[in-house]
Amino acid sequence: MPVANLHVLNGHPRENLKQWIRETSSALSEILAAPKDRLEVWVTEIDPELWGINGLPADEVLAEMPRHDAEMPFIRMVLMEGRTVEQLHRVIAELTAITARLLEVDAGRIRVYIAHAHPDRWGIGGIPASVLRAAELKARHLEREQ
Repeated sequence: MPVANLHVLNGHPRENLKQWIRETSSALSEILAAPKDRLEVWVTEIDPELWGINGLPADEVLAEMPRHDAEMPFIRMVLMEGRTVEQLHRVIAELTAITARLLEVDAGRIRVYIAHAHPDRWGIGGIPASVLRAAELKARHLEREQ
């Protein structure tokens, strides 16, 4: 169920952005014990004329200072409630490190926001996650009994 939207200014090499998706997915899968087929990670590239830095459009700021000193990548995630504080802190640290390395941005400029979704407020295929989860648990229980 974890989803992550990686926001960045246009202009990074496409292969770096693809690797950002790969490594973010692997980190989330490992830290959260989430199967990769349940993860969604995507990059949103923003036109520098439409992103503000220091109160100015980013294209104007980038004309005066290097990208790695100005850009502030933003990672917005939604996770189902129930993750430990330790897991959340590891996700923040790991995604920051991955982003800093692949985008060559100062880690202090990177922001990570994690929102929690209650299973009754998250739908999958038109069904609340709480209902799907209960059905999965029941099916596993029945399999063990057989």
